[in-house]
Amino acid sequence: KDKDKCANRILVFPVCFPDVEGFMCKTPAIADIVILVDGSWSIGRINFRLVRTFLENLVKAFSVDIDKTRIGLAQYSGDPRIEWHLNAHSTKEAVIDAVKNLPYKGGNTLTGLALTFIQENSFKPESGSRPGVPKIGILITDGKSQDDVIPPAQSLKDAGIELFAIGVKNADEAELKGIASPPLDTHVYNVADFSVMSDIVEGLTRTLCERVEHLDKQLKGTSDPAPPPAAVSPPRDLVTSDITARSFRVSWTHAPGEVEKYRVVFYPASGGQPEEKVVPGSQNSVDLDYLNSLTEYQVAVFAVYRSSASVALRGSATTCTFSFIAPNFLDFLL
Repeated sequence: KDKDKCANRILVFPVCFPDVEGFMCKTPAIADIVILVDGSWSIGRINFRLVRTFLENLVKAFSVDIDKTRIGLAQYSGDPRIEWHLNAHSTKEAVIDAVKNLPYKGGNTLTGLALTFIQENSFKPESGSRPGVPKIGILITDGKSQDDVIPPAQSLKDAGIELFAIGVKNADEAELKGIASPPLDTHVYNVADFSVMSDIVEGLTRTLCERVEHLDKQLKGTSDPAPPPAAVSPPRDLVTSDITARSFRVSWTHAPGEVEKYRVVFYPASGGQPEEKVVPGSQNSVDLDYLNSLTEYQVAVFAVYRSSASVALRGSATTCTFSFIAPNFLDFLL
């Protein structure tokens, strides 16, 4: 059927992709954020590069400064280590440079030990942790821990530290839920592969921003405890059409409520750097072009609301092969 759609088409396009501006947290509230990264052997050096890219996009969303939001990072495997403390870098650019140069550790997966380690070493005044400032821990792991994670995670939560758990590939979802703070639908993220970590950046940073603002108000006593952020509905009925060798159209049924925009993330199913297009909330289709021929693409559509983003509506499509029409040799003789 797809072959019939693509018959007798010759398409040649230059390859280029538009830059997409990510979400920026503009709240005046500040926080101390410590990221705990699994650097065990199961991740691998190639996937660790994708983790760095994810971290860079996460950092870019916040106003990082010694007097604003501070970001520290620890890496763990069998034995955790501080990569930099909360007070080590005073600008966003310095933190991003540190992320780009983050070395890959290697080793086993002892998440429980690492959670205890950041409580004892990262969330301390001498490490840059400030009194009266919201404290957030973000765990990124790709496997099941070889030690107990529940008591250390609970100890962090009892100390007033809000925990987010991000699992990739072979991560144990029950373990992630045991680590994260409630509500779990906004504090636990589990993605199938490192190549699609970018799918969750906007939803995660929006939730973080909202939680920082809420926790700041709670600490200052300027508001009553607010209910946890409500889950939002994704769009429905993803359809792919107008398939050629280098493009296809993606359509969907609108998500309910006041959608600000839709993010459409697409990438080769065999692996590759995800790209994205952003369209207004009034639009329910987009053309994906400059694609590779005869390639299956995975597609994820997110509804983005004012302070949160939905889970993805997913689908796939395979581009056609190029078809060249050979000229009749006799035509040149006539």
